[in-house]
Amino acid sequence: MKHVGVTRQPAAAYQAITAAVIDRLRALFPGIGCQPILAYGSKESFGDSDILIESTRLPPDWIEEVRAAFAPQDLIVNGAVVSFDFRAMQIDLIATPADEMAFAASYYAFNDLGNLMGRIAHKMGLKYGHDGLWTLLRDKDQVFAEILITRDVAKTFALLGYDHARYLQGFDTLGDVFAFAASTPYFHRQIYLLDNRNAASRVRDAKRPSYTAFLKWIDDKPELDRYHWSAWDGGRASPERDAERADWEQRIFNDIFPEARPRYLAAIDRHDTHKRAKLVWNGAIVAAHTGYQGRELGDFMSACRASFLDAPHDAALSFEQWVLTLGPGDLAGRLRAYQASWR
Repeated sequence: MKHVGVTRQPAAAYQAITAAVIDRLRALFPGIGCQPILAYGSKESFGDSDILIESTRLPPDWIEEVRAAFAPQDLIVNGAVVSFDFRAMQIDLIATPADEMAFAASYYAFNDLGNLMGRIAHKMGLKYGHDGLWTLLRDKDQVFAEILITRDVAKTFALLGYDHARYLQGFDTLGDVFAFAASTPYFHRQIYLLDNRNAASRVRDAKRPSYTAFLKWIDDKPELDRYHWSAWDGGRASPERDAERADWEQRIFNDIFPEARPRYLAAIDRHDTHKRAKLVWNGAIVAAHTGYQGRELGDFMSACRASFLDAPHDAALSFEQWVLTLGPGDLAGRLRAYQASWR
C-alpha cells in the first residue's frame, strides 16, 4: 500500500502501532479474538503488521466498521485479508474461523517457518497450512479428496518431528528459526532446493527473502541431512515416492491419528463408488439410450440427477450408490421413462 505513504517501521514503532490496532479492534468487537503474528525477537523492522481476527462471530458489516474506526486513506479486501493504512504502516487483518485460530497463529509465526516445516509434510504426502494438517488422496496422481487430519498444533509438530515445547519459547534471531526448521529427524537439504521444487513453488519461494536466506544457511551444513527421502523430483509421481507416501498414510491413520481414520475411509469409499458408478452411468451409455449429444446430453444427465434428489428415495443412498443398485434393464427403462417426461 505504498500509494498511501506506508513505510517500513522500526520494531518499537511496530509494537506500539500493533498494540493500538488490537486495542481498538477489541473495543470495536468485544469478545472477538485477535492477536498479532509472532516474530523473532531481534527483528529490527517490519513492513506490515499481520493480525489474526476471529471471523466466526464478526458482524456482516465488520469491514465497514473497521473503515469507520480507523479512517484509513485506503482499504483493500483480498479474500480473507483486509489491508489498510494506520499511522503510516500497513495493517493486514487475516479473518480466521475460531476453530483455526491456534493453528493459523502457529503456521504464520516466525517468518517462513511454517513454509519450511511444510516441506517435511509435503514429502509425507500431506498439506500443512494455516487451516490445519491435511492429506490429499490421489488416484493416478490426481487429487480426489482432501481430508483434515488435525488442527492440534502440538500433535502436528510431533508428527513432523519438531519439539513443540522448544517452539513455545520463541526465537531471538532468524538463525534460531532456521535451526529449528532443520531440527527434525526427517530433514534433508535437497527437499528445499529450488531446482527440486515444482515450477509454481520455485517461482513463489525464489521471491521470499527468508526462504532464499535459509537456502544459504543450509548450503554448507551437510550434517543436517538426516533422512533419505525417495526422490527430489519436484513432486512428480514415481513408484518410490508413491510407496513412501502410502507407508506414511498407513502410519498416520492407523497409528498416529486414528480419530481421522473414519473420514479417510469414507473418502476412499466415496471415490470407489464414484468410479464403479461411472462404468454404468456415463455420457456414452446415456447417449446410446436417448440419442442426445453435446449440451442436450449434459442437460439431460443433470436433470436426471436433480430428479433423483427430488423424488422419494433412500436418504442413505447417494446418486452413485443408487445407480449401482440398478440392473442394465432397470437403467434403460428408467432413462426412457424420464426422457418422455423431460421432453
